[in-house]
Amino acid sequence: MRLLIVDPRRSIRAAWTSRLGSHELELHEAADESEVRDVLDCNLMAAVMVPFPFDWCSEPSEFLRSIHEVCHHTIALTDGSKQQNDAAFALGVSECLSSHCGNDDLNALIERIRYVSDLEDRVVQAQKMEAVGELAAGIAHEINTPIQYVGDNTRFVRDACEDLMDVLTKCSNIVGDEQPSRDVAAIKTVIHDAMIQADFEYLIDEVPAAIRQTLEGVERVANIVRAMKEFAHPGVSEMVPTDLSKCIENTAMVARNEWKYVANLETTFDSELPPVPCLPGELNQVLLNLIVNAAHAIADRQGDTASEKGRIGISTHRCGTAAEIRVADTGTGIDAANVEKIFKPFFTTKAAGKGTGQGLAIAHSVIVEKHGGTIDVESKLGAGTTFVIRLPLGSTTEQGNQPVEAIEKACVG
Repeated sequence: MRLLIVDPRRSIRAAWTSRLGSHELELHEAADESEVRDVLDCNLMAAVMVPFPFDWCSEPSEFLRSIHEVCHHTIALTDGSKQQNDAAFALGVSECLSSHCGNDDLNALIERIRYVSDLEDRVVQAQKMEAVGELAAGIAHEINTPIQYVGDNTRFVRDACEDLMDVLTKCSNIVGDEQPSRDVAAIKTVIHDAMIQADFEYLIDEVPAAIRQTLEGVERVANIVRAMKEFAHPGVSEMVPTDLSKCIENTAMVARNEWKYVANLETTFDSELPPVPCLPGELNQVLLNLIVNAAHAIADRQGDTASEKGRIGISTHRCGTAAEIRVADTGTGIDAANVEKIFKPFFTTKAAGKGTGQGLAIAHSVIVEKHGGTIDVESKLGAGTTFVIRLPLGSTTEQGNQPVEAIEKACVG
């Protein structure tokens, strides 16, 4: 559990670090507003301890609001008086603690933070499981549809074979008659009647079509299963050369039930783009999050009166020393005031209960921290959103100690 200690005075921060050292916490320190933002941009905190009064802070209410966007627990360190506690609560802190508190009060506070943090983790996990369940239901639907017409067509071919066997049996009987007593006209009449009863001309047209559709259905199911296996990439924990177009195709297929009702998904791949070193399973998770978010944004824009589908466009191309992936949608777009916040933990523009606020934070961590790449967003409210991912074409060690800056410089213009 991470806890951030804020105070302009180094000695005070050191004192609190010492007191909290026995609580098995991951402690971070910040001296001012700027350092707080830097720490919170890179770390998910269970709680933030801030000194009261906020005379060291230019805009206390705005400062607390920005903290609450990424951390739900703020503790004001007061002198313990009712006057200071009431003033701190009025500004929006979660709770107050006397800066001269005893160990019992401090221990009780840490236990409360642990309890709240554990509840938040459980809620996030429950929401993740709900999302996994929805995705699994969508995949099951995608498999069930071709399986249904495979079953229907197989039953049709079975019945057709029975009818055709009746025709063939009568033909066989005529051929096997050792003492034929019928003339040619009578034989033709028997066969013709049998063909009419079997609806022979209809079966000649429809049976090949049914077999073709059945094979297409089997291929469709096989493609879905293959995409699921390649999407997961179990056991791959090191960077491997990866075909980005395959990653995108597999992820789009896995998420098809999320977007097919609201959008047409179009892909444009750079055929000259070489394999890119990455963690394919984790990259697929990022792509899945972006595609599902795009579908939800389009659905939100359409509402209940959609006259035509939206568009999700995914493209790849080379950008200097990086491979670039663009995921664009014609959804609701993001308000300019929220664009800078979307990669922060727990921040979401979705309605309550619709999003965990974790997806894009995890995407940022995967792309920037694990791949040494960049992820940016271009958006205008009401005009859609484009996410731009850039991944080094070489390993981060080959790119040097500042791969992100090198990528951004190479892609300028």
